[in-house]
Amino acid sequence: MAAGRLGRIAAISAATVFVLLAVAGLVVYRLLPASGLSPAPHDWTAEWRADPPVVETLPGGLLETATMRMGEDFYKSDALTWWGLYLGNTVSHIQVAAVYRYGVPLTDEAWHVATRGPTAVVVAPVLRPSLPVAIDTSTWREKTESGWARFDKQDQLEELRRGLSADLATRAADERRIALAREASRRTIAEFAERWLLARDSGWTPGLFTAVKVYFDDEIDGELRVELTGLGPATAK
Repeated sequence: MAAGRLGRIAAISAATVFVLLAVAGLVVYRLLPASGLSPAPHDWTAEWRADPPVVETLPGGLLETATMRMGEDFYKSDALTWWGLYLGNTVSHIQVAAVYRYGVPLTDEAWHVATRGPTAVVVAPVLRPSLPVAIDTSTWREKTESGWARFDKQDQLEELRRGLSADLATRAADERRIALAREASRRTIAEFAERWLLARDSGWTPGLFTAVKVYFDDEIDGELRVELTGLGPATAK
């Protein structure tokens, strides 16, 4: 009788193992492609539809005058209390190298070229940043930490990531960064004026100038503006 009971147990065990193996085989069959043992590549395009390329003209053109590579840090901090109980502070930090580009439009009415003896004076449009600001993703570093009773660090980090382009645009227009690019831009415009505007205009005599001085439109006061624009047709363009 004991032998019969052992036989039934063995049969049930064998049946159980067979069922488990069959289920496992079915799962493997459904997960793997019929043509091989490697998982089928996932078609991400079915979930993430890329926007079509948008190509736009720059009316009149743009003279790019300076680039500036600069390490930037972005922080976000959020302390939380509940009924007077401090729940901790969630902090996120991103560090990346940004590449700022500055330039002036070529068809702006602010352009003016005049002579002061052997010096050509060029008034250029206000220096402005080109947007969006580029970043070097190889330098990207990020870190986030939650407070002791907080579970939102990934949400906060994602919010910081999404706001990066807008933050960089604000920084690009900051007067301190524009000041860093101003002198390099002045040299670029002087070279442009000397090699292109003056050399290719038949109204200017080659070798007439020994120096080119550049002002930006937001650097010109009223007296200098009158002086530069009131030189007459023979000496102003």
